[in-house]
Amino acid sequence: MNRIQKFVEVGGGRTGYALTAAALPEARNGAVWKPDPSFSVADFILDDPDFVSLLRVVLRDGHAIVPTQAKK
Repeated sequence: MNRIQKFVEVGGGRTGYALTAAALPEARNGAVWKPDPSFSVADFILDDPDFVSLLRVVLRDGHAIVPTQAKK
């Protein structure tokens, strides 16, 4: 089943959203992308309706990268 997933760049400080890890850019400086199994698209949308705009980017471009310090 394809669904948007959240990935954390361990050792790199970014968060990525994509359908698969293969769609993400290469991790920086020896960091590694790790999936966040607790991520729920529905919960994020309920908490922040503006998150939908990020989902549009994922569906259009295959992935979206945000700084880990960002809210979502």
